[in-house]
Amino acid sequence: MFKILGAGEDVMGKLEYPCYYGPPFPMCWNEEAPIIVFTDGFNASWKAAHPRSKTMLVAGSVRDPLEMVASAYCYHHEGKEMINTLMPVLELPFLGPEEGTALTAEYMLPIIESMASIFAEPDNNTLRLKYEELTESSEGFDRGMGLWLWLDHDFPGDLITREQRSFILEAGKQFDLHRNPENDYNPFNAVNTNHTSDPECKEKASEA
Repeated sequence: MFKILGAGEDVMGKLEYPCYYGPPFPMCWNEEAPIIVFTDGFNASWKAAHPRSKTMLVAGSVRDPLEMVASAYCYHHEGKEMINTLMPVLELPFLGPEEGTALTAEYMLPIIESMASIFAEPDNNTLRLKYEELTESSEGFDRGMGLWLWLDHDFPGDLITREQRSFILEAGKQFDLHRNPENDYNPFNAVNTNHTSDPECKEKASEA
């Protein structure tokens, strides 16, 4: 959204959990910027430890934890993102659905609990979106984008105009994987750059 509006590197930062500082590029930078893109792990403790002079507005998607476990198992079972330090990436390629999902759940539980802390009871400045609704269809994606932009009410201080919101909605469609599956990309994958998990594997893992 902010890049679409022309926000530059001087006002935007990135945080990843964990932070990968190696090639192809560092995943964390400008960590005190007024606009932060936080990938994985944003939680109440981090928010409390980083007070801002202005109100912090938070928007994020929340996923069914069991689906997260199934998807993560299949993702790493395929040998993707071998540099990941949060998961047992050396073991998962050799484990079947039952053993693999159990081990994945063991590793992911602390992370999920931390992430849920900010969205379990969101305040008026925190927007919680459902990952499943965002990804099930283009209509769900557009609906989530509309909620994210607070189209039904005004941003504090009228930060953006309705014309800018409409522009963001249209430009943001490029990130909808139903419209543009080629955008499913992750440069850190060791096997390929596809960032999704095999549907058949996820079905078996969910049953396990």
